[in-house]
Amino acid sequence: MTTLEPAPLHAHEIERAVNGPGRRASRLPRPFTVVTTGGMPGVMSLASRLCELGYRVPDFAVDVHEGVSCSSISCTVALTVDECPAFADTVRGLPGVESVEPY
Repeated sequence: MTTLEPAPLHAHEIERAVNGPGRRASRLPRPFTVVTTGGMPGVMSLASRLCELGYRVPDFAVDVHEGVSCSSISCTVALTVDECPAFADTVRGLPGVESVEPY
């Protein structure tokens, strides 16, 4: 007897199935961890740039310690599935950003 397993669906296929054809993709909260340099001024600069670029950031938590070379930012950004890679690439290109990873 042969069993057929359904092919795995990608996130953008699921979103399209939920929204229907021709409808705008919904922006959902997508969590990211960003590692940046420059201490508090570096973090504030990144926060300002995210606002200037028009990203909606409902959650933004920072871990900055004096004398440590890098700071960690945990944030949630409202993005569609298709916008996630572009967001990460854009933020990686900003000054002082060491890494951007979804979590």
